[in-house]
Amino acid sequence: MPYVNKNLLVRAISDSLRENFESLQNSSRKTRSNGNDAESKAEGKYDTRSTEENYLADGFAKQALAAMQTAAAFEGLPLVEFDAQTPIDLSALVQVEFSKEKLWFFLAPAGGGTEVVCEGVVITVLTPESPLGNQLIGLKTGDRTQSPRTKILTVE
Repeated sequence: MPYVNKNLLVRAISDSLRENFESLQNSSRKTRSNGNDAESKAEGKYDTRSTEENYLADGFAKQALAAMQTAAAFEGLPLVEFDAQTPIDLSALVQVEFSKEKLWFFLAPAGGGTEVVCEGVVITVLTPESPLGNQLIGLKTGDRTQSPRTKILTVE
């Protein structure tokens, strides 16, 4: 596996989160507009289309705010270079083996589950709060986790 430039990786993650923010923000605006449109006006006391559209718009707006806050968590994130003897911590890029599958994870303070392709490598963001992220913290190359059962192949 070639070395992955963590600056490029963080930029790819931030870009993905900002795209998500923009998409959610646009969905919120469109949904709010639909909910306040004359055609959405209630036609009876049980017609709640407008109210539902506005609730949905509020949900999109909250998700958009969360996406922007997550992207902000990557600004100024210190990128530590790890080697086989350095315990895993935030900003570690870790390759693990599940059964016979090799996967790459980036430990970050936020954005868990975000998946990006950086320099041809698929990398998933893990947070220390996730079950696997919690187990990886403090381990080193060659160590294993219990549940799920993995072996740490590489730490960068």
